[in-house]
Formats: sequence, structure tokens, C-alpha cells
Amino acid sequence: MNKLLTLFVLLTICTACDNRPIATVTAIGQDGLRETVLPGDKVKVINFWATWCAPCVEELPYFESIGSSYLEDVDMIFISLDEKKNIQTAVEPFLKKKEIKSTVLLLDDPYAAEWIPIVDQHWDGAIPVTLIVSKNKKQFYNKALSKADLEKAIKEFL
Repeated sequence: MNKLLTLFVLLTICTACDNRPIATVTAIGQDGLRETVLPGDKVKVINFWATWCAPCVEELPYFESIGSSYLEDVDMIFISLDEKKNIQTAVEPFLKKKEIKSTVLLLDDPYAAEWIPIVDQHWDGAIPVTLIVSKNKKQFYNKALSKADLEKAIKEFL
């Protein structure tokens, strides 16, 4: 119980110290998606979501909270599948309300049959899904993740 309380306090402190501004949305196409899913210097946690997806909206705050705890080692990237026309009316107000500070991209490409395999050959197109990549490893999660599952997955990459 003490360890859990200590972890909670540390996460709260780390989140409170996050001075990054609220995220803005950058629209990308297939080329931007290809670049995003490539390994980088840090572990990348790439979550596909939309404002109209209830399970996505439910899990996003823990992604943000955990991501702010691992700023030095993890790039948390949210890729919205909302329509581009809804950036200012739905996506950005949502980011502000939920205080999302991680990188937010919006995939502006109607050809899902072409870009889904870029992410994972076995993805059926349903969201939420998460891809975690590092220089040595790649793991695709075709489901919503609990906070504990996400933290465990990230730790396997660090």
C-alpha cells in the first residue's frame, strides 16, 4: 500500500511539473505516418484514437499521465482519426479540456486499406490501438489498455 501511495504522489508531482503547452494538432498523410512509426532515439508510444470513440477518450488521460512521467525516455504520440474539418471544432477543444500536452497528429488520409498495414499487418482498423516502438522492438496492442497494462508495456521497452 505504501508503494502504491508513493507512486501516486510521484506521478501527481511529475504531472504538476509538466510545463509543456497544451498540444496543437498537425495533420499528416501516409508519408508522415511512415515517419512517425519508425524507431527513434526514444521509445515511441503511438496511440490511435478519435474524439467520438468512448474507449479512446477513457484511456487518453492515463497515456498522458504516464507519458509525462517518462518525458526523458518516451515520446507519447496521439494520432487522431477524426476528420480534418473537425480539428478546430472537436479535436483542439478536447485537447484543451483534457490538458493534453503530448504530440498530437491527425491522420488525414481516407485510404485506410493503404495506411493500416503501415501500422500493423493484423490491425482490423478498430480503435483504440497502440503501437510501441524502439530501436530493437515493436509491439502492437489491438485493444484499449488499462493504466497498469500501459505502464507495464512501457517498462518492457525501457
